[in-house]
Amino acid sequence: MKKITFTRLAMLILASMLGLAACGDANQTASNQSNASSSSNVLRFYAAPQTGSWYPLAVGITETMKKNMPSLEQVSIEPGGGVANVVAIHGGQGEIGFSQAMPTVDGIGGNPPFKEKMDNVQYVASLFPHITQIVVLKDSGIKSIEDLKGKTINVGQKGLLTEEVARRILEAYDMSYEDMGSVQNLSFADAVEQMKDGRLDLMFWTVPLPFSVLTDLSQSKDMELLSLPDDKIEKLTAQNKGLVEATIPAGVYKGVDHEVQTIQSPLVVIANKNASEDLVYEFTKTLHDHLEEFKSIDPALESVNAEDLPADIGVPFHPGAEKFYKEKQLLK
Repeated sequence: MKKITFTRLAMLILASMLGLAACGDANQTASNQSNASSSSNVLRFYAAPQTGSWYPLAVGITETMKKNMPSLEQVSIEPGGGVANVVAIHGGQGEIGFSQAMPTVDGIGGNPPFKEKMDNVQYVASLFPHITQIVVLKDSGIKSIEDLKGKTINVGQKGLLTEEVARRILEAYDMSYEDMGSVQNLSFADAVEQMKDGRLDLMFWTVPLPFSVLTDLSQSKDMELLSLPDDKIEKLTAQNKGLVEATIPAGVYKGVDHEVQTIQSPLVVIANKNASEDLVYEFTKTLHDHLEEFKSIDPALESVNAEDLPADIGVPFHPGAEKFYKEKQLLK
């Protein structure tokens, strides 16, 4: 996966929000979970709650599948989030789901926050990026992560990718939550309100770009984004193939008139290894063949081309996805 630099045009397009809520816990084991169906007529798709923007995309894909696959009789969309969906798919609670590359790679390896290898998880496709944005106000006096000792920070709601990325960034600086004055797990809206009234010093968000609540904050306050230095980016990306370097261009948010070096992890589609090859093949075909239509549901897909779908994140492909990509000569 290559470094990604986003143009101003792409920034205007990438306006959708990720699925916000994450149900469950990465420490949960799969010992008591049901088995993924090997039938091609059952699809339990782990996405997000109806209030999250992963949900409409999941609806669009599954509705299109039902039209083109008459044998698909049982379809449900389940709430979840990046980390929680890896656990659910591994445990066989669902056949296919959304996650992000970073927790998927961590899950396969059994790395924190997971307590065991999520080796029932296989890869289907890569979609749009979730970009780490480290937010302060210009009058905060915070110029780098090193300035955070004793400060009040927000790392996002538990179970979201944002929190795990925040932990790793702090670790890259030999810091932890214990070095902070206070660590909050606030929602997007609550975090912005607390920053506006001075109760919060810094926010971590790993989300699509631009992000609406940050656009709002930049209109009412003098906002700044912190860059990560090259050595920290190299350290972070070396830990996980699902993390890559990214550049936020100047002008994405009001008052942030310089490029910002950071990291990103794309939204991905995963499947249980026991899910029907025909089902996953048809899912991959639907995503590929109707990608332009799905862009009207989720504008973040505007930056995605069909050739990007099988991007290498270091996770084995599900045989159904691999078969489709090889037929389209997108994989050797």
